[in-house]
Amino acid sequence: MVASLKNTQRQLKIRLRSRVRRSMDRLDNEQVRRARGLLRALRTDPPDVLYLGDSMLSFVAAEDQDRRRLDTMVRDGLGAGTKMHVVDGASFHADLFDAYLRLLEATPHRPLVIVPLWTRGRSAAFMEHPVHGHKKAMRSIRQVNLAAGTWRVRGAWPRPTPAEFETFYAVPYPTLLGDLTVGDYVKPIAELARTGQEEERVKMLYAYHHGGLLTVDTPGMDAVTNMAKRIADLGCPVVVYQTPVPVETGVRFYGEQFAERTAASLRALNAAYRLGAGPDAEIIESGMSFAESEFIDPNDASEHLNERGRRRLADMIVQGVRARRGDAE
Repeated sequence: MVASLKNTQRQLKIRLRSRVRRSMDRLDNEQVRRARGLLRALRTDPPDVLYLGDSMLSFVAAEDQDRRRLDTMVRDGLGAGTKMHVVDGASFHADLFDAYLRLLEATPHRPLVIVPLWTRGRSAAFMEHPVHGHKKAMRSIRQVNLAAGTWRVRGAWPRPTPAEFETFYAVPYPTLLGDLTVGDYVKPIAELARTGQEEERVKMLYAYHHGGLLTVDTPGMDAVTNMAKRIADLGCPVVVYQTPVPVETGVRFYGEQFAERTAASLRALNAAYRLGAGPDAEIIESGMSFAESEFIDPNDASEHLNERGRRRLADMIVQGVRARRGDAE
């Protein structure tokens, strides 16, 4: 009962946060706003480290004693002498990161880049989403005049129409449940939540979020390669890690095939990245190394880590940065 209440309260907070964000986006789009902030930082106070992150950076558990975000833990681990700029947000993914990295061409500064490889971010369920795909924002960011004033970096547009969502629901989305469409998941998941069928809801949510299979040839995987190539062409040192997946929970619902699919998708992400960065590019293999107890709420099928999980991942990233910079022990 207590766990269920906490889950309900967390979902309400997430919905409220999303509602507020949507209202703000109609005036000043979040993704474009982050581009403006990055460009300003590069010109006025260049960071030593640029951390590009997904939504995992934003969340802490209600019961966490350590309230620091993941990026704050990394910042603290690197010490006060390291200036770090963070660009993160809900469903930020490789294609959007590539758009942000183009902004580095506006100055000669080349910070060390921290970037995750996120399996969900290359699934059709996110790439084609009218909001979370960030397609309008990416177009706007890629059109930024790198010589113009930062005040010109703005974008705003209305919420997607019902017709756009219906088009999204028709997108083919094969997972371990079969060759279905996005709508075959979204609508039943909402109905299961409405009728209180929690076990079935969570099971279907895991298929929707993590049941797909990525290959190097999956449409959209070229964004990972392009991002890696841009980092290499810029000459930025880089630390790459895999966004952890709550594998234990998925295996409880779908058996070892869930773990096998996750491992295959992570290998594909690694391969796509190395196509752009080079065959010897180092990647922190963190995607399957976190226990169910290190996630905030395994029942929401997200990758959000609690304080124990965040501390462990932060330490991996900090050690990666230190090794990349050749810091003395």
